[in-house]
Amino acid sequence: MKKILITGAGGIGGVNFVRSLKIFKDKFFLIGLDFNKYYLEFPDVDIRVNSPRHSDPNFIKLINNLIEKHKIDFLHPHPSSEALVVSQNFDSIKTKTLLPKPNVILTDKLKTQQILSNYNINVAKTKTFENMNSIQTSFEELGGGPLWIRAKSGAGGNLSLLCSEPKEVEYWMKLWILRGKANIDDFMLQQFLPGRNIAWDSFWYEGKLIASFTRERLEYPLKHISPSGITGTPSVSRIIIDDEVNKIGIKSVQTIDKKPHGNYAVDLKEDFDGNWHVTEIDSGKFHTTTPLWGYVSTNLLKQDPLKNLPYLYTMIGLGEIEKPELLGCDIYPNDLHIIRHIDCGTWLYKEDGYKEKIL
Repeated sequence: MKKILITGAGGIGGVNFVRSLKIFKDKFFLIGLDFNKYYLEFPDVDIRVNSPRHSDPNFIKLINNLIEKHKIDFLHPHPSSEALVVSQNFDSIKTKTLLPKPNVILTDKLKTQQILSNYNINVAKTKTFENMNSIQTSFEELGGGPLWIRAKSGAGGNLSLLCSEPKEVEYWMKLWILRGKANIDDFMLQQFLPGRNIAWDSFWYEGKLIASFTRERLEYPLKHISPSGITGTPSVSRIIIDDEVNKIGIKSVQTIDKKPHGNYAVDLKEDFDGNWHVTEIDSGKFHTTTPLWGYVSTNLLKQDPLKNLPYLYTMIGLGEIEKPELLGCDIYPNDLHIIRHIDCGTWLYKEDGYKEKIL
């Protein structure tokens, strides 16, 4: 059995990643790390290890100790923050990984948008602030409300609020600054994009796109308790097939990385006229439900196991597959929905009435 070390194993994405590999019984021995000792109980791993946060110098030290102790064959860091730390320590990591270079794992949304804009890829119009006195001017230069105030980095709608007036922006920023949770440099003001909310997931190998699929996010769990209405991972999403999204996703990834290698997740939204805008790119990680779709692909749809992207990625990372075949875009059937909620189970659903329990 191949021994796989997974960081961030207790998060939703980590739990789904473990689930997508556990289907292949007697193939993998899984060791899960997480700083949250309670969430670490969720994944079905063989060994659980409570770890420091990725910002702690002992994080990499612990990883290397576990690699040596358990003779780890492959390391998968799940959150992008941990993928970045691992990639920055490539030289000291004593096992196999499959990640982009650290300069490609962009956590700064503003920097990502500046790079994409330079290559004529549509992004949301954005302003930053020198001080509180510049809010009014920035608001007017973007054409007035509604506009998004949000964080330059982070996930799950971090520091986000849809604002109709400059005063809302000012009060929102002051609240977070007064609480010691942010500085003025952490914020940016952005164009409101009211259309469809899209996630494009892709896996690349040495510059070649191996596989991708596209989902529309339809609902978020407990959205009524979040000022932004976004709580990170969707409770309802559906597979869509859109050639334009595929073209934009491919161009966006190739823009930030001339030789893509690993996982790249692209977020897009439509403007009032139906034009697509790239809002974010996460390099080196899966979206949280990408491994869940892999689980569905293998366990329910009975597709080629390589369409389970975490399995494909792990097998290539291990060196078990040296020259992966090109699976292409749109690897999952159109209009399949995943519906899930806390304590309500997870279901595969179609508008024609088909429904099947996943978990």
